[in-house]
Amino acid sequence: MAAAAAAAEAAAGVGSEGSPSSHPRQAARAHSVTSASEFDPAAITELRDSKQELIAKVQSMKQDLADWRSRMSQQVDSYREELTGLQASLSDEMSGLRGELAAMKARIKQQLDSNARLIGDMQRRDSREAATAASNVPAAVSVANTAQA
Repeated sequence: MAAAAAAAEAAAGVGSEGSPSSHPRQAARAHSVTSASEFDPAAITELRDSKQELIAKVQSMKQDLADWRSRMSQQVDSYREELTGLQASLSDEMSGLRGELAAMKARIKQQLDSNARLIGDMQRRDSREAATAASNVPAAVSVANTAQA
């Protein structure tokens, strides 16, 4: 029995003279051993089980987070690919529309030039007809005057 008490004292960090051990680690161990002996083994088992449950929940949450990050990464990559495709399609469509616009501008310019030439021709013809008519008016008047005389 004395050997068990000596072992308990040694485990508690108490020297043979009844004073705590001078080494800090031994003192901390002695305190924890003393504190552990005060707890009910069922409570310790329950705490260990609770700790294991919490660790399992944390691990599960970590895995869920990693899975979610993976899904988000895949979704972002998918959206990037889709946006790249849409951007290329839009660029091609814009290029086609620019070409159509340039062709339409050329046709409108050509039509305006043609209309300007036609208007110029019509004005020159009207000028000539007016000049011819003006030059014919005195001749017509003189013909009419001679017919009356």
